[in-house]
Amino acid sequence: MSNPAQPSHVSSANYPIAQPLATILKVAIDGQKQQPQQQPQVNQVDVESKEDALQHFIRNSFVAMDDMYFATPPSHRNKESFQHRLAIRISTNEANKTLTITDYGSGMTRSDLINSLVGSRLSSKAIAAARALDVKSTSQSNINSGNCGKDEEEEGESSSDSEDESSTDDTNSDDDDDDDDDDDDDESSEDGTGLGIHRKSQQNSSDGSGNGNSSSNNPHRVPCQADDIGGFYAALCALGEQVEIGTKSKHDDYYIFKLPADGNSNDNGGDGSNSTNSNKFSQFSISRPMEEGVKPTPTTGFSSFTDVRGDSGTKLTITLNQSSIDAGFLKEEEVLKPLLGKFLQASPYTVVLDHCCTDVERKDVIHASQREMEELEAAATAKEAQDDDDNGGEDMELLDGEGKSTATGGSYNSVKERAKYIPLRLSMGERKMLRLVEAAMACCDYTTETDKPFKSSTRRTHAQMKHISSVLRGMVTACDYAAGQILLEEDNYSEYAKFFRQMFEIARRHKIMNPEKMRTEYGKLIYLLQDAVSPSIQPHLAFSCKGEIETVYKYLEENGGVKMLEDPLIEVATREVLAGKKSRSQISNEIRRKERAVAHLKQHYRSQHLSSENIHLCLYSICDNDSFLNSNRVPVDKVIGYLEQFFSPTKIEEGYSLSIVSGQDGSRLSHSHERQYYFALQSLTLWRDIIDDMFRLWAMAESDLLSESVSYALQDTGQGFQRVQQSPQTYKSMQKILSRVQGKVKQWIGSNVIHLGDHNVPNSLTFIDKYTQVPRILSPIVTCLENVEKICEEDNGVKAFIDNGFGGVEQLRKGILYDFFKSAFDGSGADNFYDAGSCIDGRLTSAWNWCSQLQDKPFYCIFKLTGFTGFDGEFK
Repeated sequence: MSNPAQPSHVSSANYPIAQPLATILKVAIDGQKQQPQQQPQVNQVDVESKEDALQHFIRNSFVAMDDMYFATPPSHRNKESFQHRLAIRISTNEANKTLTITDYGSGMTRSDLINSLVGSRLSSKAIAAARALDVKSTSQSNINSGNCGKDEEEEGESSSDSEDESSTDDTNSDDDDDDDDDDDDDESSEDGTGLGIHRKSQQNSSDGSGNGNSSSNNPHRVPCQADDIGGFYAALCALGEQVEIGTKSKHDDYYIFKLPADGNSNDNGGDGSNSTNSNKFSQFSISRPMEEGVKPTPTTGFSSFTDVRGDSGTKLTITLNQSSIDAGFLKEEEVLKPLLGKFLQASPYTVVLDHCCTDVERKDVIHASQREMEELEAAATAKEAQDDDDNGGEDMELLDGEGKSTATGGSYNSVKERAKYIPLRLSMGERKMLRLVEAAMACCDYTTETDKPFKSSTRRTHAQMKHISSVLRGMVTACDYAAGQILLEEDNYSEYAKFFRQMFEIARRHKIMNPEKMRTEYGKLIYLLQDAVSPSIQPHLAFSCKGEIETVYKYLEENGGVKMLEDPLIEVATREVLAGKKSRSQISNEIRRKERAVAHLKQHYRSQHLSSENIHLCLYSICDNDSFLNSNRVPVDKVIGYLEQFFSPTKIEEGYSLSIVSGQDGSRLSHSHERQYYFALQSLTLWRDIIDDMFRLWAMAESDLLSESVSYALQDTGQGFQRVQQSPQTYKSMQKILSRVQGKVKQWIGSNVIHLGDHNVPNSLTFIDKYTQVPRILSPIVTCLENVEKICEEDNGVKAFIDNGFGGVEQLRKGILYDFFKSAFDGSGADNFYDAGSCIDGRLTSAWNWCSQLQDKPFYCIFKLTGFTGFDGEFK
């Protein structure tokens, strides 16, 4: 078997097997390796026939090949280069006693391996048998322990009589051997499946007094059929002693599954004296032998007849037991070929046996996958050339006449400046680690247990340390059970400092790119980290959980690619292509323009330290930021457009005056029509600029929250106990945004007080969460206004209802906007003027207050007809 990986690239973890299954596997597999003379009592193991076991493995290959075949486009699967995927490869190795089965089917992801091989369901008979075996093992251990003491007491007497008894032993040795042979002939039997497991009576296995301890030594029937322990493990028990699976899915990396796990596969003679041997079926291992994204190819070391190569496939190698070897399962021509021919009679697939091929045929099989990959690459190149021909063979203009990008992102910051705060997109492996952090945070009740009154600060510190250490231990245990047990005993968390920082950084990075996700989990995570870096907790942990966020700028700077961020084509290459009301040809042209810009940047800036794939990752990350801005800033831009379209600051239309008076309809402010117009406009403009700078604000917010020098105070703010903390960096960034907005608008109306670090906005986490909700407020309004005409076209009854009740579509739109601009910016929503009013935070409070009253509005039914479900997202 090839071993292409470098040690530094190997990623491996052990996973526990459920105890009932582990007990059955040990009895079934180890029992076949032991000789009758080595074991006084063997349990009766009911296994599948060897033919059915082999057929199960072949059937699994058929299923994987079916999935691969129907997922492949017909244009490709009809080609000659694809046909090698329709053959199963079989090889045997007499020296290693192995049988290898390889298919080029769909393969398995790491999750598939864990879910399918860990989650094997046991029948009630199997569970009962496992319990009985555990009881028997415990009883036998107690008997052995008791006999040890007796043996020590009689040791002196036995040694004194040894010389007298030696002659008698020599005289009777031949007779004893004959008796043993007779017992074997009379009382040994096979289980009927060809395994040849012998069973010998226990008449001489007692302690010498004739008491055989029958309650603990009676044989048990161990069910190992497919219905009892699952087809895979049933086939393993029937055929082999250990198994290794190498698999590659199109959507994941190449992984190796081993049972028993690495380090637990040594045979110690079957005497049961070695604890490692007795527990070796309690775990299996899954390892990734190569770096992420690297495919198994001949150039990466996968050059043998049965190796998996290319996008997908599975290689199963089973070490055969002696009875399988005796049955001829190492003989390809005489035994395997006829059996496989019978299995494949009604199958569209074929089989190729290693030792039945000529050297030329073997080389052709090995290089077939390489030819397929080369043909696919050639087809992709040809398609790209055809697209160029369809475009007239002329280079498309990417820049306008002034040398500026035609991208209309609308951001006030350059791509280079934004890249300093844009997180790098998660890789496939990092996404798996993210799921672990999410699960850990979903399971814990950290803030519930720590953010409450305690009799003393020492007690709260103890509670914090207890729950932090529980989360840390749980994460390690989930990745490696054995390491988790060691950590539980030694309590040395600093040994895993790099691991913890990486895990938490991945979760924080994901949250910044997806503010609508992990709302509950992120709150608990960031507060846990806030305590973990505090002076009262960090000395006990002996390391800092805080790690620097991996950003696009940081990554390019480390690899010498910062100049790419100054290239004029960077905006074209990272711009999200939106359909809108564009024609199909316009959309196609924009896509081609973007693809050409990406190709140019990859070609021009790749280097020894920065590959094309790395550049693509950075461009995708910036594009994710552009997508965020489109989905979150565009609703604000549209509402500003509606304000300017339907209303004027100087002209008051009858029935649509925006003026408000304090005390009327819940308003806390008094504004004329003109002042209210500009108050709404400047509030929306401020929200737009905050969202445009959201990633930088988030970086500042986390920096304040995780500051080791600025502590917080747990206070009752009227909304429960909150962590009140000053946030100097967030406040400074917010002041810059406010100054920029004040410079753009004609006049500033209202207060410019920024609540941050008080009972209104306790800390920067509350601040950042409040402003991520702006799109949640405005998007439903925009959606309703845009879809109201559509529902009228689809249903005449709805159209008649709107015409009669609201005076038509345009009047309905104007009525909704009139109510929003007047009531959502009236300073309401709090008990006093200071908490709501016209301050920066109060404007958003008023908007939320309007949302809470929507169900009482006359146009609420229109919102429901256009698909409205609520303003807030999922919040557990």
